[in-house]
Amino acid sequence: ALSRMPIDRPATGAELLALLRAADAPTSGSAGAPAQSIAVLPFVNLSPDRDNEYFGDGIAEDIINALASVEGLHVAARMSAFSFKAKAAELRTVGEQLNVATVLQGSVRKSGNRLRVSAQLMTVADGYQLWSERYDRDLVDVFAVQDEIAGAIAAQLQLTLAKAKG
Repeated sequence: ALSRMPIDRPATGAELLALLRAADAPTSGSAGAPAQSIAVLPFVNLSPDRDNEYFGDGIAEDIINALASVEGLHVAARMSAFSFKAKAAELRTVGEQLNVATVLQGSVRKSGNRLRVSAQLMTVADGYQLWSERYDRDLVDVFAVQDEIAGAIAAQLQLTLAKAKG
């Protein structure tokens, strides 16, 4: 409204009001991303033993599969989300490239027979953390631990995203 050139200013009060409303409208993260959308990135292996890399990938894949069955939730495909593996991309970049409003990332640490998995859900629009949790388990059966943790994370994400929606 304060542009020097008249052509750059809104011609009417209605145009000015429309511009103000558009600027004040909440965004879902990346332009056009569905509000109920998520990308699950591969979980980073923080253990010194690189042979455990498969565990973080497995948990992320299990979470993707669990969330894909949630009605109304748009989940970025595994291939797309895993393209960010071992890359230090900014949250906003991930959101824009995958067209999602939220991103789940996490880490896996193993010490002896103990396993610690941490997960964080962030909004792309502002980078704020919506939810975070840590899971400590004894590593007896790899698949059972993956299933248990992935199920717990998926259930918690469903609750968190439902609250954000409602």
